[in-house]
Amino acid sequence: IQKFKRLMLPYFAWNLVYGILAAFLRGYGFSFGDPVSLETLFAEPFRTGYQFILNHPAWFVPALFLVELADRAVTVLARPGMAKLAAREAAGDRTAARAKFLFYLLLGLGGIWISRHVGTDGFWLTLVRLLFLLPFYGAGILYRRELEAKDKLKSPVYFGIILLAAMALVLRGRPVIYAVSHCRDFPGYLSSYLSAFLGIAFWLRVSRILTPAVRDNSFIRYMGRNTYPIMMHHMMVLFGIRTVFALFAKYAGIFTGFDFEAYKTDFYYCYFPRGMVQLRVFYLLAALFLPLGLKWVMDRLRRDAKRMFGRRTAVRMITK
Repeated sequence: IQKFKRLMLPYFAWNLVYGILAAFLRGYGFSFGDPVSLETLFAEPFRTGYQFILNHPAWFVPALFLVELADRAVTVLARPGMAKLAAREAAGDRTAARAKFLFYLLLGLGGIWISRHVGTDGFWLTLVRLLFLLPFYGAGILYRRELEAKDKLKSPVYFGIILLAAMALVLRGRPVIYAVSHCRDFPGYLSSYLSAFLGIAFWLRVSRILTPAVRDNSFIRYMGRNTYPIMMHHMMVLFGIRTVFALFAKYAGIFTGFDFEAYKTDFYYCYFPRGMVQLRVFYLLAALFLPLGLKWVMDRLRRDAKRMFGRRTAVRMITK
């Protein structure tokens, strides 16, 4: 229940907001999103997560909820042997964490097989995503329980191993990049996980190197604790920037190179006045900071509302 409140309730609320906004935009010739219905509000998020386009980067939220639900099911509902294993894992048993990861890895390989031989239409995509993502969840538990304490290699050696392994994957001649959101075009079975784990290992070490410099930075901590609004709203921020350019182009006669057709049909369209691609940095910073600013304002309003509610309650108690 707590997982549902933390992940899905905010998602469903924003899904409704973006569904209404997409319906409004379609009335003005935009081609973003499906019509608002019970299916697109509550079922489609678990199938594709692309139902209204405006918030599609948050497709991972329902997927993460299902992964955590499946992990809890393994703990509570599976056969007694697995339940005991999960209990041992929760108590810090390293052997149990390894066994759980291997079990999830087998499920993930099965998900890749389904993607290759059955497809990912409809709820098959939901199943494949769930199975494919479970090993990452298990790997996180294993890393926290055991591998993190053993990660003592010097950074040059550490990065050298990652580079050599990545080069070996590339020299195989197969793609190493694939879209988890669609769960198609996996380059292989174990290689799909190996390429992902190499990337995760790279950023884990980068994070460790940067930690002493940013540990006491309040903004970095705030950003790290509020990645949810960034993923939920950053594409809407980019669309808002394009809308500002569109308004200036239409009513002020500037930014004449603005492509209105792409603006209405291509959600990934970005306008760069006079070809100034350096403005990508502006788009990037806006996509990070504006959602965080929205979250900060909402947190302040919520805190002020609680204070006001508390004062009113106190007044009622006094008058009684």
